[in-house]
Amino acid sequence: MNDSRIIIPGEETKKSFAEVIQAIRTNMITKMQLQKREQLLLVLHAPPLPLNQGYRQAAYNDIIQLSRLKDLHILICSGKMVYDFHRDSYDLNYKGLISTPGVKSVSFFELNVDWEKPLWQRIMHQVSVLIKKQRLIEDSAAIELTHNIIKLCDLYDIKDIHLGITINLFIDTFLNLRKSGNYRISFTAHDIDSDKVLIRMKENLAERKIIKVITNWLTYWLLLWKEIDACKKSRFVISMAYHDFERLTKKNVNAFFIPPYLHTLPANRITKELTAKPTLLIFGHIAFSAAGSGIEQFMEKVVPAVKEKVPGVIIKIVGKDASPEVISKCEMLGVLYREYIEDPEELWNETTVLASPLLVSKGIRIRILEAVCRGIPVVCTEQSATGFSHPEEFLRITNDFNLFAHHCIELLTDTNKYQLELERIDKYFIQNLSEDIIRAKWKHVWSEESSAFSTSRKMKKIISETTRPAYETNLQSSK
Repeated sequence: MNDSRIIIPGEETKKSFAEVIQAIRTNMITKMQLQKREQLLLVLHAPPLPLNQGYRQAAYNDIIQLSRLKDLHILICSGKMVYDFHRDSYDLNYKGLISTPGVKSVSFFELNVDWEKPLWQRIMHQVSVLIKKQRLIEDSAAIELTHNIIKLCDLYDIKDIHLGITINLFIDTFLNLRKSGNYRISFTAHDIDSDKVLIRMKENLAERKIIKVITNWLTYWLLLWKEIDACKKSRFVISMAYHDFERLTKKNVNAFFIPPYLHTLPANRITKELTAKPTLLIFGHIAFSAAGSGIEQFMEKVVPAVKEKVPGVIIKIVGKDASPEVISKCEMLGVLYREYIEDPEELWNETTVLASPLLVSKGIRIRILEAVCRGIPVVCTEQSATGFSHPEEFLRITNDFNLFAHHCIELLTDTNKYQLELERIDKYFIQNLSEDIIRAKWKHVWSEESSAFSTSRKMKKIISETTRPAYETNLQSSK
C-alpha cells in the first residue's frame, strides 16, 4: 500500500501523513511550552487555615490571587514563633490548599525558635553573623529557612519567590537568598512590621520601664532600617495598608497598594436594617495594654451614652486577652464580653454597627474589611482607618470619644442616616474592594507589562488607586 500523502501549501516537497502529524504534534508541544505558566514559590509565616484570624485571611488571599497567575508552590513555616501553632493543622492545610486550582505543592518547615536556646548559643550566633555578614539581630532560623527555599526552588525549577510578610526572619532570609542565586523576590507587607516594637515601647513607657523603652527604641530603628532596605532591594512590595504604602513610596520602595479580598464572604451581601434591639460590636485586637486607653475611653464615654440613648441596645466585645479592668467594666456596664466565637458569620449577621476605638494597634484592618464587605457601618478612630485609601468616603472617623458616641447613637437610632451610610459603603466597596477590582490589581502587578513599567509613577497610580467617577462625598449629610 502506498503511503498517504498531503500537499503543504507553498511547499514543493511532499510529506507523508505521519510526518505531518509529527509536525503538528511538535507545533502543539511548542505552543503548550510557550503557554506554560511560570513557577512561583510563596513562603508564609503561618498556616492560613482555618480562616479564623486576620493574618490567615490575608495569607489565604495571597494564595488565591497568585495561584490564578502562576503555578504556585507553597512553603508554610510553623513553630512556636507563629500564632496558634498546632501540628494537627498540617493535614487541614495540606488538604485544603493542594485542592486549590493552580497550587502544585504544599510543604511545611518547622522553625526552631531562638529564645528556647541557651543564652551563650544565641550570643555566639549573633557575634558570628556580625563578623561574617555585618548584620544585626538575625534569627538563626533564617539559615534553615534559606536552605529549604533553595531546595524547593531547585526541585521545581523556580526563579520567582514571594515572601508573604516583612518580619525580621523573612528579611534575613531574603538577604541570604540574594547571595545564593538569581532569584526574583517580592514581598507582601501586611504592615510595616517594625512598628510593633513601638507598641511594646509604649506599653513599657506606661509602666515606666525605662531600660526596656530605650532598648525598644534602638531595636525599632534597627529593624525599620533593615525592613525598608530589604523592601528597596526587592522586586516590588504589595502593601495592604495605605498609610504604610505611602511611607514605603516616600523611601523609594517599588510598592503597590492592594487591600486584601476576603474569600470567606457570603455569596450574597445581606441588606442591613435597623432592628428593635440593635447590636454595637467591637471585634478584634484588644490585647495590647497601650491600646487599652482607647478601650477604656470607649467604656467610660461611649457605652453609658449609647445605653442611655438607644433602648434595647446590645453591646458586645469579642477579642483575646482583655485586661481584668476591661472585663470588670463589661460586667458592671452590662457589656457582653467573649474571648472567642466559633461562628463569626452569626456574629456579623447580628451586628448593626462595628466600633473600633483603638488608638495604637493596626490589627483591626481585616475586621473593618469584614464589616464593610458585609454592608455594616463602621465608627472608628484615625488609627483604625490608616489601612485604607480615602477612608472618609465610607467610615465615620473621630478621635473625640464624645463625637464617637454621637456617631454610634445616630446610626443605631436614625433609619435614614443608617441607610445613607449603607449607600456610602456600597459605593466604596464596588469601586475599591470588590473581587474583580482586587484581582485586576494583582494581575497588573504581575503582568509582563508591569515588569518593565512598575517603577513609573503612572503605573503605581493605576494599580494603587482605582479610578473612581467624580462625585462629592458629603459627610455632613450623614451627620
